[in-house]
Amino acid sequence: MQADKKELRNPPQVIYAKRYLQAKKMLNYDKIYKIGESFSNKPFRGVIENYDLAEPEISRGEKEVSEIVPVKHSMGGKSLYDIIWTTNAYPLIVSERIIELFKSNGITGWKTYNVKIYSKKNELIDQKFFGLIITGRCGHRDFSKSSIVLDKIGIYTEPHIKGFYFEKDYWDGSDLFMDNPDENGNTTVFRFCSQKVVDLFKKEKIKNINFTNLNEPTLAIELYKVTLTDNQQFKMEQLKASR
Repeated sequence: MQADKKELRNPPQVIYAKRYLQAKKMLNYDKIYKIGESFSNKPFRGVIENYDLAEPEISRGEKEVSEIVPVKHSMGGKSLYDIIWTTNAYPLIVSERIIELFKSNGITGWKTYNVKIYSKKNELIDQKFFGLIITGRCGHRDFSKSSIVLDKIGIYTEPHIKGFYFEKDYWDGSDLFMDNPDENGNTTVFRFCSQKVVDLFKKEKIKNINFTNLNEPTLAIELYKVTLTDNQQFKMEQLKASR
């Protein structure tokens, strides 16, 4: 009877609403970062030759992998950093050390699948690495929240939007997270993290990864065909006239 009464007091839609409001309250873009590559030529870069094992849905936790995924050397040097990027674009491979740091520091929003790393000579490397799956979620990108600025495209200065913000400012509170599908069902492989992850990686001197605060990224409006609000369009015309 007690469980029935609790369900009546808190039906699923009420529970969801409470979680949504709590998550929204927690969001502070000053402490949220986009995860990216360092684009160094020195570290080992892998490739997953079976593209069925490198699909974006795997990295997003929307497709299960039951087998051990081979990651072969593709580019770069022999040096195995704690972070391994691949030429497939989607998979992100991390060392056992990273996983232990996540566990010991209470990092949330992730799970893993098993991989094996192979050298330039196609020899199995006896070090433990894992494919990183990100299970945390945020709203998809909302361009209407961005400001309009002038920025460089090569040698030219053109209008850009600035800032990467989420629809309805939604974030589920996980330390590692990716976006929900947009209204057309489209998703991305943008990876995001909390300040806690950035501070941990800095403290532990984890290399071969970059973090960009979400207030900072710019995107060329005309180059990427960004749809603007009326206010953004007005601001863009003002900036064009001021050049």
